Amino acid sequence: MIINCLKSYLRRWKLAKRFPNSHVYMGASVDEKSVISKYVVLFQNVILQNTTVAEHSYIQKNTTLLNTEVDRFCSIAQDVCIGPINHPINRVSTSPVFYDKNQPLPFFYVDHDRFQPDGVIPTIIEADVWIGQGAMIMPGVTVGVGAVIGAGAIVTKDVAAYSVTAGVPARHIKWRFNEPVRKGLIDSRWWTFDEERLVRLAPLFNEPEAFLKKLVSEN
Repeated sequence: MIINCLKSYLRRWKLAKRFPNSHVYMGASVDEKSVISKYVVLFQNVILQNTTVAEHSYIQKNTTLLNTEVDRFCSIAQDVCIGPINHPINRVSTSPVFYDKNQPLPFFYVDHDRFQPDGVIPTIIEADVWIGQGAMIMPGVTVGVGAVIGAGAIVTKDVAAYSVTAGVPARHIKWRFNEPVRKGLIDSRWWTFDEERLVRLAPLFNEPEAFLKKLVSEN
């Protein structure tokens, strides 16, 4: 017990040193291929493998991201799984003991890997996406800017920007805004603005139309 606690503290210390401008809670795991930017928060038991997370995004506890690119200002709830690696279904067995020695299993029937999983295809989570609790997003899917994924959804296809998507399998439910507002927000690329400009514009974020009018007046 004591040894495990010491290992957890050491792992957290290494991550704090590696990512000094973000907050990583105890139990989170970030492999060497993964990178998180400043102002990112990883809560307890988050697992990142071959994943990048951009500024101001947070990931709640017990969530796993594999081979995923997360853009800025994303909100990812707990118990979410993004980019899970598929098992091959055209072989005699789907068990990894016959094809993948990298799995944490005690015995294998192969001495080298014999399968290249679909998980190497990156899953893209564009800026300002909100993903609800318990959702699963399959490998290779792109979730567009400003989209909302409902709790418990299983997303197997690309999701359009500013779409609200839910269900099993997930389907489009509604748009967050009308088409002119959606187009204006996408064209503005507001999530790329510098901090000074975002501070100035933040009071207008609760009024999308006024926000867009302000951007027009600044140009």
